[in-house]
Amino acid sequence: MRRSTIILALLITATLFGIVAARENTRSQFIALQEAQAKRFALDNRWGQLQLEQATLASNARVGDIAHQKLGLAAPKNDQIVMVKAP
Repeated sequence: MRRSTIILALLITATLFGIVAARENTRSQFIALQEAQAKRFALDNRWGQLQLEQATLASNARVGDIAHQKLGLAAPKNDQIVMVKAP
């Protein structure tokens, strides 16, 4: 009788240690999940900023202004345009 009680107490103790280890593992995984979600949010935010910046930099008006100011380009005048007919 005493031997079965000791074995039962050891099994209960082992089970309790298993439960504690499982809870600690769950906590650490939850913390890692929260950190990954925060990083994903920051990256999504940065991606949106970069898309907005790209759209701003590639706008037709901005490209035209830079072509005119920095490169000295201008739209051709009517007498400079040559129409080529397809054969």
